[in-house]
Amino acid sequence: MSGRRIGVTGPHGFIAGHLIERLGREPNVEVVTADRATFADPRLLREFVTGCDAIVHLAGVNRGVDEEVQRANHELADQLAEAIEATGAKPHLLYSSSTQRSRGNVYGDAKQYGESRFTELAVSHDVPVTVLVIPNVYGPGCKPFYNSVVATFCHQLAHGETPQVLTDRRVEFFGVRELIEIIWRHVSDRPYNPRIMWVPAGAQLGVSELLAKLVRFRDDFLQRHVVPDLAHPLDASLYATFLSYVDLDRHRHRPQVHADDRGSLYEIIKLANGGQVFFSTTKPGVTRGDHYHTRKVEWFCVLKGEAVIRLRRVGQREMREFHVSGESPEFISIPVFHTHHIENIGDGELLTMFWCNEIFSADDPDTFFEKVA
Repeated sequence: MSGRRIGVTGPHGFIAGHLIERLGREPNVEVVTADRATFADPRLLREFVTGCDAIVHLAGVNRGVDEEVQRANHELADQLAEAIEATGAKPHLLYSSSTQRSRGNVYGDAKQYGESRFTELAVSHDVPVTVLVIPNVYGPGCKPFYNSVVATFCHQLAHGETPQVLTDRRVEFFGVRELIEIIWRHVSDRPYNPRIMWVPAGAQLGVSELLAKLVRFRDDFLQRHVVPDLAHPLDASLYATFLSYVDLDRHRHRPQVHADDRGSLYEIIKLANGGQVFFSTTKPGVTRGDHYHTRKVEWFCVLKGEAVIRLRRVGQREMREFHVSGESPEFISIPVFHTHHIENIGDGELLTMFWCNEIFSADDPDTFFEKVA
């Protein structure tokens, strides 16, 4: 999509900010914006619409006194349509409507007014128009206590507050990044007739179900220092959103360091569904290990130094040796029922990273002492 000029209204809003960031990564795309000052001056608004290949109309008011919400949204739709009519411009106009459109509230009625106004514009002035009917959108940067229960809950949990579920209804959710990609895919279209596109909900959750999920994320992050199971895209998206509300000072995690005359060992990261990674330093001539596991699987990788890893199957005499070096990194996986150890055979400190398929539990360590040799 080369040499495109794309206009975005309401540039300081949540969705607009993400859209502008996304468009800014595209070569040969010029982004122009229309804020309140632009809409307040008919000359500036006409200049804005002139030359745009597409305009994404995101400006709007969704909270406030009913009369003000209605008036402001009607005016924005009328002003933009009149500027296009006055200049004869024919940009592809993408209008962000809402699933609130049919719920009988003032904001939804205002969105329907915008749909009607732009549909009339499409018919009378041959302007390509796409109406995007958008569900509840969440993501980093969404304003809490405004129009997103996700943003409100994330903000409260990240700041030590206790959210309250006032009405436990099911809500449709859609991630802002996914919405931006939909807008980007369709911004270059030139529909012959005005069209309405329903953005499918990414998920439906009860409000209490959403809160329970976010509470788990908070506890995992701030108390247990464990990365939760993020296999489901919704969980990954909600988790990333929650972290964006946590103060940066709380993104520092200090593991407990276990140090003795052999060196030190500490956990780097714990995964609810992927075990844990830990790191050790070992002094020259020191051996770590001499134990086996019955269910736990481990992988060893020497990052710096020289070492030998020895394994022997329990009940057998044959021993295998693997000479490893940080100069040529490789992973050695440790099968169950194989007693094993790692010896620092270099002159300097040995740095080793380990992965285990489960998080260590002192109550059930699955670790049994037996000398390798």
